[in-house]
Amino acid sequence: MRIRNRKIVNRKLLFVAGAVAAAVVVRSISKRPRRYSGMKLKRSIEVDRPAAELYAFWRQVENLPKLADVLTSVESIGGPWSRWTIHRAGTQLSWESEVTVDRENEMIGWRSAEGSDVETAGYVRFERAPGGRGTLVRVAMEYDLPAGRVGAALATLLGKRPGAHVEEMLRRFRQVMETGEAAIAERQFAT
Repeated sequence: MRIRNRKIVNRKLLFVAGAVAAAVVVRSISKRPRRYSGMKLKRSIEVDRPAAELYAFWRQVENLPKLADVLTSVESIGGPWSRWTIHRAGTQLSWESEVTVDRENEMIGWRSAEGSDVETAGYVRFERAPGGRGTLVRVAMEYDLPAGRVGAALATLLGKRPGAHVEEMLRRFRQVMETGEAAIAERQFAT
């Protein structure tokens, strides 16, 4: 009887050890960074304000549509998660994003939820500008456009030069932080 009980105990221990090993493998796979083969953008700008103020503004995700005209809304939905919406020319796209790095007054990193229509990841860093001239704000983003109609719609929303949206967003960010408001220039079109 003892030998039989020992075999049962050994099987149970083997099963538990296998389950723990499988959980470790799954966890390590899920923590691997996703690979993006689409657009990669890096832009930076100097802002004559302390890093703490810039970080605080950016960390309130609801502020971001003030800076980027392609964003209809960004809303916090609890914990590190937020919902982003773009709506233009009759097309609307939404996705959820998670803050993956949050170092106060230094850096905010994010990535979209797995399986989102828009696969994106990036960070914004706040560094002391050379010569003590405020803060150097660095933004790096990468994203894959989805295939099909959703991808075509997003490409149309972003235009031919997506980096221009990030540059404009950083210019507005500097204006808002240094003057309290963003200057908006209207384009004049000849007809």
